[in-house]
Amino acid sequence: MTDEQIECLVERIIQRLRSPVLVMVTAAAGYRHAIRQRLADCGESLHLVLDGEIEDNEQWQAIGKTLSAADWQHGLPSAPYKALLLPFLDYPLAADLVHGSLHSPLARRVHDALLSGLPVLALRYHCDPASELNQLQGAQPNSAYAGHIQATLARLVECGVTLCTMNELLARLASGSDVTAPQAGTVRRYLTVTDVVNNPALACAPEAQLTDAASDFLKNRKKNLTLTS
Repeated sequence: MTDEQIECLVERIIQRLRSPVLVMVTAAAGYRHAIRQRLADCGESLHLVLDGEIEDNEQWQAIGKTLSAADWQHGLPSAPYKALLLPFLDYPLAADLVHGSLHSPLARRVHDALLSGLPVLALRYHCDPASELNQLQGAQPNSAYAGHIQATLARLVECGVTLCTMNELLARLASGSDVTAPQAGTVRRYLTVTDVVNNPALACAPEAQLTDAASDFLKNRKKNLTLTS
């Protein structure tokens, strides 16, 4: 065997000894090739759930072990996973998880993972209106509805889902000990425009965290008050 073949064999053995990572792939558009390539090169043992009709199905199958529908649609697989990854978390799925609308098998498996304490890491590119991807697609991150979305995402974080960039996600996987489920109550919900209108005193609290829309609303109101005084 050549040195290169030996290195490949050693790497395969090391991957098999590591706890695998469960990757749940949906059909959300945007950054798919780049995300797949980064995961393929991360050195982790990947178990893949391919949900629904996915055009790049074969490319995903090439980077890890693909689980059949029978392996995951009726319950969380029993392997000792390091984490569950959601590389394509879009807002509809995020809202379903927050509101407990567990109609799809994938949403139910994320629900199972959160209940069991398995760390759930999700890339924020598709769900966050302030992400570069969503802004390229025309999202206005300072709109009132974007503030509503940010508040929903803050509640999702409170439920135990870690929203992160690809670099942050890979760093957590590589560190091992840092891949832990967030403790309940450590993340505060962002205040929306509606929250501030209904109870302005909330914005004065030292720990208050505002969505961009709520912050702009307060600035504009302060400016208008100054002009009329």
